[in-house]
Amino acid sequence: MAIHDILLTVSLVTQLQAGNPVGTASGFFYEDGDRLFFVTNVHVVKGDEVAPDTLRLRLHTDAKDASKNENYDIALYDSGNAPAWKTDPASPDADVAVLKLDRKQITSKFVIRTWSKQDFLPSRYAMLPGEDIFSIGYPLGVADYQNNLPVLKGGMVASAYGIPFQGGPLFLTDIQLHPGISGSPVVAKPKAVWVNQEDGGTEITPVRYYLLGVHSGSLDVKNPKNGLRIGLGAAWYVSIVQNIAEQFK
Repeated sequence: MAIHDILLTVSLVTQLQAGNPVGTASGFFYEDGDRLFFVTNVHVVKGDEVAPDTLRLRLHTDAKDASKNENYDIALYDSGNAPAWKTDPASPDADVAVLKLDRKQITSKFVIRTWSKQDFLPSRYAMLPGEDIFSIGYPLGVADYQNNLPVLKGGMVASAYGIPFQGGPLFLTDIQLHPGISGSPVVAKPKAVWVNQEDGGTEITPVRYYLLGVHSGSLDVKNPKNGLRIGLGAAWYVSIVQNIAEQFK
């Protein structure tokens, strides 16, 4: 059975230091023209307690047989020990890191699909409060490992989409998220009717997926009396990814 395209946009990320696994995360492929990139979080490439030197992806080699996959390693530093990833200088606190890949090397061997700015939600469409969204990734490292396929976790937009939350280029999500999902794409649930916020009418459209953001982590707010956490996630607006991609030559 063929693998659905959206599942081929993401990869499990294993953080390596000197060849040894030190953690797992998620990430996704993005293209700008003929250039190919891999997107994840800054805290994934820098590490938390242990700094990785390599990200190992697990990629499919056969679009019709999900059980066939191989590893692909991305060095995080060049020969001069300079970081291979870039961030957005206009948003220095944004937890988004982008690495440029060798497109020919990847596509000659592996089966991947990419997101691009053509997949951004058109500005005339409204993401209404409470709209359904989902993330695609590897929470707690959970996945269909036999077939190298991620899992999806659903929820809703939890803040005013399009308005920077607390002045930052991010929005909140009400999705139950766990370690390992960092760097996953946040996507609008596909639907055929959208509200046109320019005229207040509705538009019937082909059903498609729109890329909204990059999941970063949970909003670390808890009740000091009982330890209950608010349970909301933070996602950085995907326009940051395009801003970073344009920095690469």
